[in-house]
Parts: sequence; structure tokens; C-alpha cells
Amino acid sequence: MIKTLKNIRKLYNAKLLFVSNDDSLRTTIEKEFDEYFKELSLVKSVSQAIDKVEENNFDMIIIDTDVDAINFDEACTSLTNAAPSLPKIIISNDDNNENIVTAINNSAYTFLTKPLRSKDIKLAVIMCLNQTKRGDKIEFQNGIYFDEYRDQFFKSGGILIDFTRLEKGFMKLLIAKRGEIIDYDTIKSVVWKGKNMSIYTMRNIVNKIRQKTYYEIIKNHSNKGYVIDEPKK
Repeated sequence: MIKTLKNIRKLYNAKLLFVSNDDSLRTTIEKEFDEYFKELSLVKSVSQAIDKVEENNFDMIIIDTDVDAINFDEACTSLTNAAPSLPKIIISNDDNNENIVTAINNSAYTFLTKPLRSKDIKLAVIMCLNQTKRGDKIEFQNGIYFDEYRDQFFKSGGILIDFTRLEKGFMKLLIAKRGEIIDYDTIKSVVWKGKNMSIYTMRNIVNKIRQKTYYEIIKNHSNKGYVIDEPKK
């Protein structure tokens, strides 16, 4: 039993975005999910959903084929373009081939048809979060976050940050010892594994990380070392 529990990702800090123009379904979702996950955002239109994913780091999006002022295919395509790696669950009144193909083309985890029991939606969300390896995230400013489970860094919308091996190792060391000033010798030992490294090489790595994220994510303490920006609570 303990082994099984370890294989289930943490859900209490999961953030879900729900897009639907179906008021009765929205009410059901809000009632059942409000206290189950960390954050549940409900919107009626794709434009609202895109604004949300650009401002927040969601773990999943649930899309109803009943969306405001846009057809389903355009809705899915727009949301996929805005957040390519964000897992999706599709809910529909109609399981016609066109809707199913659209869901598949947009890499939806599953396709659920109405009427739905709330427990069916909840179970689908839990299974999707677990099987898509939703991370236990450490969030920074400007939408930057580290997904501990997937061992990757992302921008808002789930866009992977293309760190080099040294850049990623540098960031992981600072995160592991966040709140501490990490001296140059420790960085050389852990990140460069004792190989030759000049202070100029280290500064170059820091500058590249800042360019890919934001300047204040790494702070320099003169003649002492570096410290990571405080993660968001």
C-alpha cells in the first residue's frame, strides 16, 4: 500500500483550468472540485482561457466542446498553441468522429461524454495528473518553475526551458540549497565536478540562465557566491 501511495503524485497543490459554457456542468465542477485541488479557475471562452494560461502555471485544462463564441476545433488548436505541453481532458455532449479526431490531434488524455458523474471527472483528472507525471513544482517569478518530478524547468504555459547540462546543474544546486549563499568552490565541485572552471566561465553560465529566465533569479553576493531567488509561496 505504501509503495502504491508513493506512485501517486501530490494533488493538493494541483491547479486546474476548466473551459465551458455549460452552466450546470460548471456548477458541478465548482462544487466538487473547489476544495479538492489547490486552485480551480472556471472560464467560458477560449480568449479567457488563453489569458489564464499566459498568466498562471496550470497542471491541466478541462475543455468542454460547449465553449463561448468559437467552434471546438479552433478552441483546442488555440489552447494547444498557447500551452503545448499542458495536459487536456475533453468533455462533450456529442462523441462524433470530428470531435474525437480533434481531441486526438491535440493530444487529449481522454474524452468524456455527458451526462457525467462528478466522480468520473475527478478520477480522470487524478489519473491524468499521475500518468502525465505532473510535477511537484517550485515556482519563481515571471511564470518560471522547476518540475521536480520531471526534473525540468519550464516557462508559463508549460514551455520547456532549454538549459544546457551545466546551466541545469547550476540551477538545481541553488534550488537544493535555497536560502543559502553557495560559494564558488562548492559550485565547482558539484556542477563542474572538480574540472577546470574560471570565475568568468561561471559568470557566463549565470548570464545565460538570466537571459533564459529573468535577471533576479540568481543573485550574486560579491566574493561569496550565488543564491537563488526566493520561490513563490
